[in-house]
Amino acid sequence: MNESIDCSAVDAEEPVDGPVVRKYGGSSLARPELVRGVAEDVAALSRRGKRVVVVVSAMGDTTDHLVMLAEQYSARPSPRELDQLMATGEQVSAAVLALALLELGVDAVSLSGDQAGIVVAGPPGAGVIVRIDPSRITELLHDGKVVVIAGFQGRDANGELRTLGRGGSDTTAVALAAALASHECEICTDVHGVHTADPRLVPDTQPVPAVSYQAMAELAYYGARVLHPRSVLLAESRRVPVRVLHSSRPGPATSLGDVEPVERGHEVVGIAHETGIRLVRLTDCVLPPGAPLCALTGLVGHGLRLDMLTSSDPGELWFTVRGAAPLDDLLPAVARELDAQWTVEGDLGAVSVIGAALLDDPMCLTELLRVVGGLGVSVPMIATSPSRLTAVVPEDHLDEAVRALHDAYGLGVLAGARP
Repeated sequence: MNESIDCSAVDAEEPVDGPVVRKYGGSSLARPELVRGVAEDVAALSRRGKRVVVVVSAMGDTTDHLVMLAEQYSARPSPRELDQLMATGEQVSAAVLALALLELGVDAVSLSGDQAGIVVAGPPGAGVIVRIDPSRITELLHDGKVVVIAGFQGRDANGELRTLGRGGSDTTAVALAAALASHECEICTDVHGVHTADPRLVPDTQPVPAVSYQAMAELAYYGARVLHPRSVLLAESRRVPVRVLHSSRPGPATSLGDVEPVERGHEVVGIAHETGIRLVRLTDCVLPPGAPLCALTGLVGHGLRLDMLTSSDPGELWFTVRGAAPLDDLLPAVARELDAQWTVEGDLGAVSVIGAALLDDPMCLTELLRVVGGLGVSVPMIATSPSRLTAVVPEDHLDEAVRALHDAYGLGVLAGARP
């Protein structure tokens, strides 16, 4: 299920130039001095006459701590009760930021997702936004208040609290920007925009001034942590311009939107990477051709994120799995159904070259093959598409692969030279 925001409840008197919608991530709110710094920035906006809606994530590592707290009381926490617990992290952030704003003399109020009119559907921990009634928010804005909203959550049709999954605060911010007719959604992070690679790994990485929705979705899905993939897809479908910028330091930023689609030829935008990849091999299958693929539907139904799947009849099926799903609980049943042997290879990572029209120039794939081949390690899987070239490599060589590909495609120079 995808987010499909019904904006029919938008206040008819809302001006064309809607309020500023700004989201702050957990790293920007990790300590009291950081919260106060955010409050000062928001206060400055408000004093310039801007109407401001702020969406917040949980402070620092709060979400991880809440998961560990739940595990102290239950080996398998109830999904519903886990949602009740997890939602408190964002609610704390909203309340303390509102308190910091009030201390600065700025009239502010915090709202939970439910109080903000966010209606969701879906199971605990994986809700999607289906409707927003922004009437309470617009009323508070008309009264001159800064509205601080807990991201990552809403209420379903039965009145149950639901969280949106990791990264859900990005989606909350984009959905609110759409519902409130904001001219732009600002995502404030601890880096200057979207970089050509993870700046913790690549010293000469550069922020990209502008990136298309499509390229950003690929970057986000295949490992870039700046934006959640669902928020990008929602921004594209609702045509919400998004700007990614540093939460406290002025400098370069990245604008996300429709970027010059007219015949520019191939372009490499950046390098994404992801750890925790596992390679599953099902061998010696005795079922007829095609039957092994049908058997995988059960795995997908259990929420496994299958990627880079290859099948060779008769008898062999390889695929990668992303995330931490318990394969030992699921694969034996599939192997029995196929009368097959199964193995899982862990400690792998995936490195992806992201861009546009990548298959139009053979040199794009040639460079990937040259670089990963030069690592001197086994490369069990490679996948290609016009917007992505991905190789699976041992996790202890992943950082090296990212740096080598960033250099091979000249991204440190090219990004800085873009208009």
